Amino acid sequence: MSMLIKHKPFKGRAEIVKPGLDGLKLISFDLLSLEKGMSHTEDTGTREVCAVILGGQCDLAAAGREWKNAGSRPDVFSGPAASLFIPAGNTFSVSATGGSTAEVALLRCEGGASGDPLFIPPERVKQNDRGKGNWLRRVHDIVDRDIPASRMLVGETHSPAGNWSSAPPHCHDIDNPPFESNHEEIYFFKCHPSQGFQLIRLYTDDRSLDIAHVVENNDTVVIDRGYHPVAAGPGYKGYYLWILAGESREILMRDDPCHKWLKEC
Repeated sequence: MSMLIKHKPFKGRAEIVKPGLDGLKLISFDLLSLEKGMSHTEDTGTREVCAVILGGQCDLAAAGREWKNAGSRPDVFSGPAASLFIPAGNTFSVSATGGSTAEVALLRCEGGASGDPLFIPPERVKQNDRGKGNWLRRVHDIVDRDIPASRMLVGETHSPAGNWSSAPPHCHDIDNPPFESNHEEIYFFKCHPSQGFQLIRLYTDDRSLDIAHVVENNDTVVIDRGYHPVAAGPGYKGYYLWILAGESREILMRDDPCHKWLKEC
């Protein structure tokens, strides 16, 4: 079943979505909150990892290479992210360097191939608008199919206050090409101003799953199945970081038949 994980304040590293949680087979998620001088070092092992700088500045290092003072945005609402993609079989480190706390998401996927790390600067992030009207949102593709990952796809979605995203509602539950692919997913939410909220509905065609969650700043939702539209609260910009992973990196989304007319507006 899908799961809401409420945020708990911490310093250092927090394991938000553990490997295998709630039936996940591929993806997991840690969050770093590092004050200046603090660092985190990790061996990727059999996993590929994307380190997304949510806010603050860091020194990044992997496979004998360094990227100094990476990250130029104070928060996720201030432009595209700087990120580092690290294939399996590498050791990497993240060290906070700026005057403010560095917040970094570590998104992992099992079964990664080996290779060289790749720094993804903000100017390389692809930005595009999707939807229209009050379901218009902007999507930042960080790890897309042009990045040599094995299974993962990573990005950020920004919604204006009061707008919907993941609309029309879509799912990716089973491998049935060319109509649908099977991809598990994690959403990590933020709101601006930070006291705001968003809503996510999770449901299936037969309504064996039909629930809604109120998500607040820094909450996380595991999406193992079902449609999953999101609404930003009135007066509050909405944001979520997402990771998708499956056997294929081609995403075939199946729209809810009741609502796919939105694409024809």
